[in-house]
Amino acid sequence: MAPRVIMVLGRSVWTRDESSWRREAPEDRGGPAPRAATRLAEIVSEARSARTVVVYEPGSMSHQPVETPNVSRQVFASLARVRSEHPVVVSEGLGWGMERPEPAPGGTFSTLLHYELTPGLAHLRDAASASGSRLEAAWSAYTVACACAGARALDLRLRIIVFLIPGFVAAASFAGGRRSFKAWIDPLSEHDWKVLLGAFGDVGSRPVTAASETESRGGWVGIIAHGPPEAVCPVWGAVLGSGRIEFVADLDALAAAACRIPRSHPGNLVGAFPTPRRLDNCLVGMGAACLASSLVLAHGVLSTRNRIGEEAAAARGRAAALEARLSELTGNQAEMQALRAELTEEPGYRVPKAHQVLLSLSSDIPEALTLTSLVLGKDDRFGFEAVLTGPGFDPEETRRTLSRDGFETDPQGGWSFDASSGKLSVRGKVGRRGE
Repeated sequence: MAPRVIMVLGRSVWTRDESSWRREAPEDRGGPAPRAATRLAEIVSEARSARTVVVYEPGSMSHQPVETPNVSRQVFASLARVRSEHPVVVSEGLGWGMERPEPAPGGTFSTLLHYELTPGLAHLRDAASASGSRLEAAWSAYTVACACAGARALDLRLRIIVFLIPGFVAAASFAGGRRSFKAWIDPLSEHDWKVLLGAFGDVGSRPVTAASETESRGGWVGIIAHGPPEAVCPVWGAVLGSGRIEFVADLDALAAAACRIPRSHPGNLVGAFPTPRRLDNCLVGMGAACLASSLVLAHGVLSTRNRIGEEAAAARGRAAALEARLSELTGNQAEMQALRAELTEEPGYRVPKAHQVLLSLSSDIPEALTLTSLVLGKDDRFGFEAVLTGPGFDPEETRRTLSRDGFETDPQGGWSFDASSGKLSVRGKVGRRGE
């Protein structure tokens, strides 16, 4: 049975009954979370044991392009630069997700980072856990738009998807490695419409006569709408006349796309929160009965022992957290000292060696590989692991490329590629180019 889909688009909450989609627009009252998110938590709490997928795009969402190596979500969140510039990746109260890295101009990779500015999903997670319902995933509108476009998003003709939904107008861009998302939750001004309609090229000019002419105007456009598009877009007639509409989808298509996205996709906004564990109801009942019997027989002794144990565990937890934090700060200090030592005394700015190594390694690793771990030692030792995620990987060519750029592999065990699992492991030392 497919999960039910609930959508938060701007200030509105969209739910579906047997016949159609129903819109609620609760008013914000200055609470700790957006009113739409609070209403969403109430809806999830009312339906127990239901599998739920959420399309989550309130006004308190941010979408930022970020330069990154071609790494997984876990490695991305561990990068010191990402933690410094986007601390949401280490927050325990805000949901966040990212698009899979893709090549960007200049030989680097980029992603689009989606995250909450105010807590909302945390309340939804607590409500689902308390009611026994199963929150499978929460996706930003951009991620679902990509899934809705499907294979058409891989076609360079399709550059933009525009949402024309009552109370929510947005544009998701896929063009040329420069992904972006812009949403309007208030009525659009004349200037806003001009900015949005720039996505369609020269609207109102003569109709296009060939696909090549449409390509020259900047590509094709997909539309996701609820109800007649002209009810939201006052210049819909001119938009149709542009000849650039690739497809028009509705909320049902958007919901179906949200259900198709793998839960392991790095854009899952609830991936920032730990997954609560479930116990079988019978085991819970038996445990409760045994606990009640034990409390009746020895209430005084057990309560005292539990209190002492909890205090000891809390003290150990605080100590472990402080030790971990101290270790992290010590490591950061050592890394900064090493980077300072690599700077010359000449006037002007030079990129530290570690940064040069990361850029070189990012350009040397082919797109068919995804980096899963990376270690750079103070003695110029390096090591990384990657997994095969695409076609066209040539192990020997990759090895020669790394060698030309100074990544010397150890003679014994420095290069290991398992073709059956697609796992590559490399260890060695960073030397000079061409050595």
